[in-house]
Amino acid sequence: MKLVVEVAGARDLPARRGRGGVSPFVQVAFGGQRHATAVRPPGEANTTWNETLVFAVDARTARGGRSLSDGSIDVGVYHRRASGGKSCLGRVRLFGAAVAPSAEEAVLLRCPLDKPSFFASARGEVALRLYLAPYASPSTSAAAANGPAGNAYSSTYATTTFNDTASMDGPETVVGGASTQSAPATIKRKTKKKEPVQVFHSIPTQSSTGSLIFPPQPPPPFVPPTAGVPAKGADKKAPAPATADDAKAAEYLMVDKLEFLYVNVVRASNLPGMNLTLGIDPYVEVRVGNYSAATRHAVRNHYPEWNQVFAFSKDHLQSDVVEVIVKDRNLIVWDSFVGKVVLPIVDVPSSAPPNRPPAAQWYGLKGAKDGQWTGGEIMLAAWKGSQSDEAFAGALHAGAHDLSPSAVAATQAKSYHAPRLCYLRCHVMAAQDLVHTDRGRSRPSVFARVQLGAQRWETRASPSARWDQDFFLVAAWPFEEPLVITVMDGSSPGRHEVLGRLVLPKSSIKVQQFDKKKFKPPAPSWFDLEGPHSDGNGGGDGRDRGWRHEFRSKIQLCVYCDAAYHVLDELTTYASDFEPSAKQLRKPAPVGVLELAVLRATGLPSTKKRPNGGRAAVDAYCVAKYGQKWVRTRTLVDTASPSWQEQFTFDVFDPCTMLTVAVFDSHQLVGVGEDPRRGTTDAPLGKVRIRVSTLGSGRRYEQPHPLFVLRPDRLARCGELHLAVRFTPTAWVSMLSLYLRPTLPNQHYAKPIPTHLLPALRRAAVDVVTARLARAEPPLRAEAVHYLLRDPSAHPSPAVPEFSAYSRRRSLAACARLRDVLAPVAALAAWLRGVRGWNHPPTTVLVQLLLLMLMWHPKLILPTFFLYLFAAGAWNYFRRRPAGPARMEHYADGVHPGMLEEEFDAGPASGTPPHLVEWRYLQLREAAARVQTLIGDVATQGERAHALLAWRDGRATALALAAAAALAAVTYAVPFRALVAAAGLYATRYPLLRRRKGRPSALMCFFRRLPSNADVML
Repeated sequence: MKLVVEVAGARDLPARRGRGGVSPFVQVAFGGQRHATAVRPPGEANTTWNETLVFAVDARTARGGRSLSDGSIDVGVYHRRASGGKSCLGRVRLFGAAVAPSAEEAVLLRCPLDKPSFFASARGEVALRLYLAPYASPSTSAAAANGPAGNAYSSTYATTTFNDTASMDGPETVVGGASTQSAPATIKRKTKKKEPVQVFHSIPTQSSTGSLIFPPQPPPPFVPPTAGVPAKGADKKAPAPATADDAKAAEYLMVDKLEFLYVNVVRASNLPGMNLTLGIDPYVEVRVGNYSAATRHAVRNHYPEWNQVFAFSKDHLQSDVVEVIVKDRNLIVWDSFVGKVVLPIVDVPSSAPPNRPPAAQWYGLKGAKDGQWTGGEIMLAAWKGSQSDEAFAGALHAGAHDLSPSAVAATQAKSYHAPRLCYLRCHVMAAQDLVHTDRGRSRPSVFARVQLGAQRWETRASPSARWDQDFFLVAAWPFEEPLVITVMDGSSPGRHEVLGRLVLPKSSIKVQQFDKKKFKPPAPSWFDLEGPHSDGNGGGDGRDRGWRHEFRSKIQLCVYCDAAYHVLDELTTYASDFEPSAKQLRKPAPVGVLELAVLRATGLPSTKKRPNGGRAAVDAYCVAKYGQKWVRTRTLVDTASPSWQEQFTFDVFDPCTMLTVAVFDSHQLVGVGEDPRRGTTDAPLGKVRIRVSTLGSGRRYEQPHPLFVLRPDRLARCGELHLAVRFTPTAWVSMLSLYLRPTLPNQHYAKPIPTHLLPALRRAAVDVVTARLARAEPPLRAEAVHYLLRDPSAHPSPAVPEFSAYSRRRSLAACARLRDVLAPVAALAAWLRGVRGWNHPPTTVLVQLLLLMLMWHPKLILPTFFLYLFAAGAWNYFRRRPAGPARMEHYADGVHPGMLEEEFDAGPASGTPPHLVEWRYLQLREAAARVQTLIGDVATQGERAHALLAWRDGRATALALAAAAALAAVTYAVPFRALVAAAGLYATRYPLLRRRKGRPSALMCFFRRLPSNADVML
């Protein structure tokens, strides 16, 4: 046997290393053999090799009964220096579980590179295919290598981090170079072929929709048989016992197994003609009892091809057979019967990963009554599987049998990725050589309008055409809409005259990535303004026509994309991502993995009625958002207790972020023959927010979350949503260091965005994300995006300014939160009054003795205080630690319905007093909104102080306890006078020794990252 390693390529390698570019090559070591690929020229971050390295498998391994899993395959990506030496860019170690037994079952593995040493850094990944092959002719090997790819056997734990440098050093074989000391390797060039990609993580594999459902089980270890000696027990067909990898992979499952019957309708051939012209418009109807589903119809095609997979839930199997019926579509009369195939369900085989679904077979079409062959054949396949099957993501679930084909397609589970947003900054300085139509005007009023899509800003009016104003706009990659600057004269009442226009395509706008070493924006430039277009009727004098073609007005601009900011599309309190727009400034690797399992919902109310019969129905689906990733479960039709059982994974770059999950009732499902325009916006049924930092490491939290929806007349309870979440840290040191860093990128503190611009920029970012996600297929509804990203304190109508949004319910909730924060202070005051009043004499005596001891030894004051903090935190860990994530709070119990009606009111109702009272009322609402915000902020700070020792964020509390213990030891060892002097000197230190202006301290960053009840406010 031989081991074949196909090196496809590498990506995201460092662009430059030293003065020259990177000249990468890949070296693979196995069993004392080391081979390498060719050296690629420098300057390419994404390198492609498509080369094959062959290694001989030691025969003693087979005779000893050992498998490949006992050894390792070391892969390293190196840079070839000009002097002939090499330097390591990254490494990865693979084990025998990643090697497929044949080329047909091998998949493309994308392995992230680990750093070669403790102080080095690594970036990028390498793509490989590994499989075993017998020694044969080169043609046979090439044919086997080009076979179809299948599922991976063991991808969960196939890689590991290592720092062993000895295994990768030594002689090597370089393609195209001189002969070396190692054994010759067979190197082959292959054309690039699209294959399924398997990404390595410390979690199970994902489906195409991002769902994590039943990862494939690893195969039994491959043992080469000994020549001439039959394997012991080869004639017995006993199932392989479960391995440790099986048990470890099963630990990551958080959903229940759902069983389905899959039917794959591929194509048909030689269908008979069904009308006078011998034409046919065929389609296929798959029927299991009362449940059925149909493919799309083909127009006048005797050899149609569908390639559609249908899934029937085990709970919906009401028959013993599966009927596959081919029909001819007729728009005038009933559809004609062509033929059918009947498959007994008991004879349908079962399939489970890593096995692929069974191959499709040809079946002859038979008549409905006599069972005779009617002409024509159909190719299909049927098997029994679960949601771990690879066909689950793209299958059309036949539970929606009464819907149109387009509506059924909209019920599938999908994964969406939001576009990468960036702030486009346009600094409008001045304009020159403007030509007005009215040449005799003495003082024109000139202003400039900056527009990007639906975003529009205007400068102030200036007679001298000098503005010097800076504007922020939200742009999305890839750039599509141009930037339009229009210079206008607004001196005429009710009319603006266009003096010039400039259209800047996005390709001409530079992207500036500001970091710690670069803060200066690019230099401004002068641009030519296009003159106003002619009205087309030949008016105007000759000087104007000549000016339009030769003379150009000028405008001075500084336009660039500032990618060092994080575009805020949600409030920082509920944000799920704080990474900057530039990829180079982002964290190189996540600090953990967040797993979400959407299990089921109970008691969902109906928000609509079916047509004709008027029966209430619920078509529920869930939408979850974390970071740039949006996921949507499949829509379960006509059930108030849906069971999704879908699992998703998200990369966590900052634990102090929020996961948001919402439930919606779909109004877009249109039945067959109904008007597709009757669908309205999907109705929200409630949402849940979970703070990642409040989750324990590797601990699974499964609990029901109540769903509430605020309505103008009442607070509606919409059932419960059962979720299971788990956070698994992968980089403890990096994760803990984030608690001492600012939340937002440094650019937000070096050059902060004006506060009054943040609400408008956030609304613009939400509109951009909504527009991009609406262009997906199937689209993610705009109301779902707005509902997940909406500011809870804002008015339900986006037309109402945020400062004008007032809610008495939230004001009362803020007062209640403040009362809860001050409750311990009141309890302490009551306890001191009890000590002073000798309510409990032993307590009073102990307090007096403690006071005398501290006065006699003042150096014990601070150690005693920090020791008390440590003891209180330890006591709360064992007695008052939260059992799970906090639930959503509404604070609407006992609230008068008039308060809720006022919360949804955009202004005074009709019949209010005159305009003076109306103006005072609006001023009162604005002042009340500001007081509401102030009280909420004070309550948030107090709740963060309480969370310091409450173990709500276990990692933060552990850091606080460690700091308290360390401070107790330091304050005990250092004299009190020295501590006070050092603290005074540190507070009044020279400005050059302080942090950069505007950047918060480490203690302030730690305090701001603590959780509060604002995370769960509705």
